[in-house]
Amino acid sequence: MNRKSNIKIRHLNVIKNIYNIQNLKKTSEVMSLTPAAISKTCIEFEKIIGKTLFSRTIHGLVPNEIAKRVVESSILIEKEIDRMILDIDSIYNKKSYINISFQSNSIVSEMMKCVLSIASSKNINFTVNYGSRDELFSSLSKGKTDIIFASAYNEIIDDRINYKHIVSDNCVIIDRNGAYSIKEIIENWHALQEKVWILPVRGTAMRDRFDSILEYNGLKTPENLIELNSILGTASLMNSPETIGMSTISHLKSINFQDSKILEEKSDITLNVGVYWRRDSKKIISDAVVFFQNNINV
Repeated sequence: MNRKSNIKIRHLNVIKNIYNIQNLKKTSEVMSLTPAAISKTCIEFEKIIGKTLFSRTIHGLVPNEIAKRVVESSILIEKEIDRMILDIDSIYNKKSYINISFQSNSIVSEMMKCVLSIASSKNINFTVNYGSRDELFSSLSKGKTDIIFASAYNEIIDDRINYKHIVSDNCVIIDRNGAYSIKEIIENWHALQEKVWILPVRGTAMRDRFDSILEYNGLKTPENLIELNSILGTASLMNSPETIGMSTISHLKSINFQDSKILEEKSDITLNVGVYWRRDSKKIISDAVVFFQNNINV
């Protein structure tokens, strides 16, 4: 049996729903199909691939690792179909689309200037999204986004992804009274850990770097913690005498927070900000990346 030619989209849709719901009756309700039809499609697919995907138990259908792999592939296939439809519409409308996501606030202003310039001169439409680091790289690998701008303190090793460094951004620990070097934080940790810490959510490059410094020095994450996935609202939080937090110097300069020279003297954490895109990207994507590289000046 030619397995590839016998696998249908309907098979993958059913498997994905069973995987998520793990109940035949509820899956049939969600898909507006009879339980018999759902069961038949699942068994049909299992016969095609020659493997069992679910354990039939009194608690429902329990997926195995093969089912997980099938669902992961089906999501990629769905996204590729979505991209194909979008490309077809783009060809018909003579309009191209680029989806950009960003995690680094250091280059947002310059990035947006480039987006406007490309959209105005190249007949290209853009969608721009903000997200956490993990979300961005997941979206890029799955084809949900075309280009991402993100910070990284360690190299991303993935043969499918290209990376180009754009700018380096320094980070510093601050409170209402001033800035602290990492050495000062470590030396005064007993007192400073009692404050309410304003930190990026886990998974961001800045937070990962902060946590690794604490771990290296045998220190635990602060108990009093407010985690943010955006810089919005941080200024009002940092005005309190009870808070202390971490920020990029570029952001602090943009809001005129203290003397920039003092901030730079205290900063001893550097994050590299760059652009990432898939190696198999279309030419308009790689051309856009080149434009960003040549025109982002921070």
